[in-house]
Amino acid sequence: MADPARGFSAVLLPLAGQSLLVPAALVAEVVGYVEPEPRDSWPAWVLGVFPWHGRMLPLVSVQAALGLQPTPVDRRHARIVVLHTLSGEPGLPSYALLVTGTPRLVSIWPESLHAAARRPADEPYVRLRVTLPDAESAIIPDLDALQGAVLAAGEHGG
Repeated sequence: MADPARGFSAVLLPLAGQSLLVPAALVAEVVGYVEPEPRDSWPAWVLGVFPWHGRMLPLVSVQAALGLQPTPVDRRHARIVVLHTLSGEPGLPSYALLVTGTPRLVSIWPESLHAAARRPADEPYVRLRVTLPDAESAIIPDLDALQGAVLAAGEHGG
């Protein structure tokens, strides 16, 4: 476990050829793949909704949202990662990301991250690209922007 004065726990979420790095405190649950119920009026990167603890949550193809090459869903390995939102927005207290494998808990110390690149203008949901101490690259997503986009999609596509 990371020293709270210096580090924090994070979760590496696998994508095809990339990983996302998110704070562990935001991860509510990791579940096996469930076929989402499509919502035609939502953006293509919102795959639909799926039931989670009595609520219907939007399921985001984070690969599509990030502009990465989409890959077919391998139902045996794909996972759904339910995230709590940062804002506590009543209209969207949680949403989910589709990932390609089993997430991995890691301890992160800020000085151990090496910024690979700042967010390009054409990547609205990327806050930072980093290299981890083991030389693995990861994307730190802009969860505020992604949450706002999911919330807007739900309001307009309902």
